[in-house]
Amino acid sequence: MPPREVSNGRLAVIDVGSNSVRMVVYPATALAAPPLFNEKAMCGLGRFQDSDNRMSDVAMDKALRIIHRFAHLADAMDVSLIDAVATAAIREAVNGEAFIDQIKRDTGISVRILTGQEEARLVARGVLAANSGTRGLVADLGGGSLELIHLDPAESDGVGQRISLPLGTLRLGRRSDLEGDAFDRHIDDVLGTVQWLSEFKDELLYIVGGAWRSLGRLEIARIRYPIRLVHGYALYADRVSDICRLFAGLSLESLSRIEVAPRDRLDTLAPAARVLGRLLRYSGAGKVVFSAHGLREGILFEHLSTADQDIDPLLASCRLTALSTARDTKNGLGHSHGDGEKLTGWLAPLFSGESVQDNRLRFAAGLLSDIGWRIHTDERPDHVMADVMRAPLIGLDHRERVKLALAVRFRYTHRLDSRWIKPFERLIKEDDHMWSRRVGQALRLAHTLAGGMMNLLGDYRLSMDASEIRLHLGPDKEDLVGESTVKRLSALARSFDRSYDIVSTAPP
Repeated sequence: MPPREVSNGRLAVIDVGSNSVRMVVYPATALAAPPLFNEKAMCGLGRFQDSDNRMSDVAMDKALRIIHRFAHLADAMDVSLIDAVATAAIREAVNGEAFIDQIKRDTGISVRILTGQEEARLVARGVLAANSGTRGLVADLGGGSLELIHLDPAESDGVGQRISLPLGTLRLGRRSDLEGDAFDRHIDDVLGTVQWLSEFKDELLYIVGGAWRSLGRLEIARIRYPIRLVHGYALYADRVSDICRLFAGLSLESLSRIEVAPRDRLDTLAPAARVLGRLLRYSGAGKVVFSAHGLREGILFEHLSTADQDIDPLLASCRLTALSTARDTKNGLGHSHGDGEKLTGWLAPLFSGESVQDNRLRFAAGLLSDIGWRIHTDERPDHVMADVMRAPLIGLDHRERVKLALAVRFRYTHRLDSRWIKPFERLIKEDDHMWSRRVGQALRLAHTLAGGMMNLLGDYRLSMDASEIRLHLGPDKEDLVGESTVKRLSALARSFDRSYDIVSTAPP
């Protein structure tokens, strides 16, 4: 089925997978908008009941009942389009086509069976939608298959070579002949057929799939990592290899004793760890990035308009977050979406020579710089930082999220002594902290001068040299500079290790 643009309604994506059946309902505005609904049921269609690859009646009945529920909910939610897809279990089951026909008869939902190549391409599109322009290797581990995709910016859609391999966790779990070293040898034999896998030495490996995300969550809990979001969690490959060795060697009984281990995925954790460990060995990837975006987001992406596809995912998600807390624009008290652009341009003299990525983060900080206006002034700094840390932002990793959150925090304070931020400081470098402080103090000055009305920034200009930051005033604007302006200009100058001056422009 060719993608159709959903411009005035809601899109539901139903993913009939080997392990779970899930429906996600998206608003049609953009990929950056949080889902309106997200529910899954662990049906286990890929736990074939015999060697003939036949799905069990119990699994099909459970899947049919949840899809019937999804159809009912989609109708109640006024969903304008349902795009339902099936992956490895159904495309390989001898009774797969018959089950698809039954779903259509009983629920009215048409399910398209994806080929391995189609599934791989959509997974890559989902990863790229949240990480535009990136390169490296994507791996999506499901119950029935493992998809490997080369992210190649040279290709028009960013998707290069791809393949689907018979290395799903449920498939491997059915093999009673695979134990210990034999398990690893089998994985090696399959991965060894992918000739281009060795091209990713020291590159990024984006991993997708519920079992791998569960491994990430277990590691986050084990080390008491301060960010609970698994999306964007990045670890060096040698660290991930150690994690894989740990979990690959644990029995089901041992895993069940781990309090935070997901009960519905216990039997998939060890095979998932084995596959990831061998994949790291074969690819030589240098860093692993956990991604919550994959197949379903790829399907959504292909339904978006070209204009929505081209939007920066980080800036789009920041705009939506800011919009949810916007002031009353009808009464002239609010900001428009152009404020981020105005602020970024006005502050540019302080950040000449910055990297493209820092410029992008500074733009994002500008978009989020007024999200705390409803909060009590004593609570604003820590509150806004918590909001940014927890917001459903995409297009950034955890280090960038901390930088952004700190910048928005410093927009509301010059104080450095908050115990709340201490756990996060270890995730960034000293230069990152300095960048956040400078951006935040600059935004604080801008908001003080403009009083929330960004058009007023046209009355002022900033300049900086090796020793001094200067605030230039337009003609007859001296009386507009109050005590708060001087205090915040002083704090900004201190963050740059400079003095400050206020310069009046003579009238013509």
